[in-house]
Amino acid sequence: MSADATIRDAATQLRLSRRTLFGAAAGVGLAATLAGCGGDDEGGTGAGKPLVVHINDTGSWQRNFNPYAVTQNVGTIGLFYEPLLFFNKLKPNDITPWLATKYSWSSDGKTLRMTIRKNVKWTDGKPLTVDDVVFTYQAMIDTPALNRGGIELSGVKAEGDEVVFTFPSTSFTKLWNLAGQIGIVPKHLLAGKKLDTFTNPNPVGTGPFTLSSFSSQVYQVKANPKYWKGKPAVPQVKFPAYTANAVQTGLQTGEIDWASAFVPDLKKIYEKNDPEHNKHYFPSEGLNALMVNTAKAPFDSLEVRQAVSLAIDRDRIVKSAERGYVEPAHPSGLPMPADADWVPAKYKDAKFTVDTAKAKELLKKAGYGSKKLKFELLVPSPYTDFVNSAQLMKEDLAKVGIDMTVRGVAIQDWVAKVGKGDFDVTLRGAVSGPTPFYLYRVMLASVLTKPIGQVATGNYGRWKDKHTDELLAAYEGTNDEAKQQAAVQGLATVVIEQLPVIPLFGSPSWALYRTTKYTGWPTEQNPYAMPSPATSPDMAQVLLHLKPVK
Repeated sequence: MSADATIRDAATQLRLSRRTLFGAAAGVGLAATLAGCGGDDEGGTGAGKPLVVHINDTGSWQRNFNPYAVTQNVGTIGLFYEPLLFFNKLKPNDITPWLATKYSWSSDGKTLRMTIRKNVKWTDGKPLTVDDVVFTYQAMIDTPALNRGGIELSGVKAEGDEVVFTFPSTSFTKLWNLAGQIGIVPKHLLAGKKLDTFTNPNPVGTGPFTLSSFSSQVYQVKANPKYWKGKPAVPQVKFPAYTANAVQTGLQTGEIDWASAFVPDLKKIYEKNDPEHNKHYFPSEGLNALMVNTAKAPFDSLEVRQAVSLAIDRDRIVKSAERGYVEPAHPSGLPMPADADWVPAKYKDAKFTVDTAKAKELLKKAGYGSKKLKFELLVPSPYTDFVNSAQLMKEDLAKVGIDMTVRGVAIQDWVAKVGKGDFDVTLRGAVSGPTPFYLYRVMLASVLTKPIGQVATGNYGRWKDKHTDELLAAYEGTNDEAKQQAAVQGLATVVIEQLPVIPLFGSPSWALYRTTKYTGWPTEQNPYAMPSPATSPDMAQVLLHLKPVK
């Protein structure tokens, strides 16, 4: 659960990769929103119909399509601005050319050459050039705030139809962040802009869609007729700013075609209305955890982190708040059994257990014997499964003498506070990548964090540990799979023994979709991309795979 957010992560990049849905139907909320965007004028099912998509529960949209921005609208990268390569996280090492047609590394992993695709045009008609690619990355070198992935890049230059990247150290693992997470931007339009603050309200990209209209309540994109791969089959996509209640109404009535939503009773609320066409696919894309702020008390104390973890009944949370759609996390935080080979042998069968006596003992050791430990858990109010999980944890922690206050805030406020470290502890999803290394990096790399008060691009718990950074560097410094596995096992040990984050349960890619208008959605049998519309750039890949129902 995110947001990549992308959250991906996001995220990650800060990508809000998990979305929730709860509450009684609101009735008119969705209808009013759709009326404001023209509704589905073509009506019914069939070929060439617009799609209505729910990305996340929000009262309004902000017009920010800056691909460098942490708070960009989901889809900015993919729909408008395309990366050089596409990485399918559901299939390790499955890499597809996008704006680059091929790439090669030097033997020491310090030089990367990428051949840029020809005959691609920006939506204003100008051609994509290698200079655009160089400009995209040079901007990150010149303005470090734009470097959301913390990529250590020494230089970038054009050589014919190739772009040459140089790195200060061996950087094989930078490929995903560098080529898969960054959208290429037009030099002729963005040169001279202050890209760390520019909101880019009218995006001009090379992607399969263009922005056709925008308001705080809904924005719409339409198919790019001159897209280099051919005009997409989906002519229009509408993104209303849904409240949680309106989403439930839309799913029940069939007005929403594709949603990133947690549904408390999937069969009753969604599937039974049209079991032939109402589908879902929830593959794992990371970890949901308590992100504790290790830069300040009380979570700079290992004993406190351990006590909190021992008090939490994860089985109850998964069964009640998450409706059994997920499993309790392995203590390493890695998805099981898929990543079992990356866990140290001595911890293969490790499980979280509830031990209130041990938790009380640790609290006393940390100085909270006679003094009660108090702190606040920050959660996004619309993510109601998170809110319910928080209430259950509050009850668990009270049993060991911990007074935890649960504070719900709007999504935008949550993102801002977590980014700046303005919290004690929060419940948050961390999105994985092509291997477990990327999950650990986004959660633990000191290069991604910032002092409290400054916006971090990852490692929101402000974990700083020399040994952790050495293990991350060891993985990055080799292409030897055995050595990479050893480094990840070391990182798993850090998470298990030091609890820089407190794993809770898996983070699914929530995806509900209807097959009345289009076929070709990602499935367990054909996992060509993450299925959630809240995941970028995967959203664009899904839209490009869809074929109209005849």
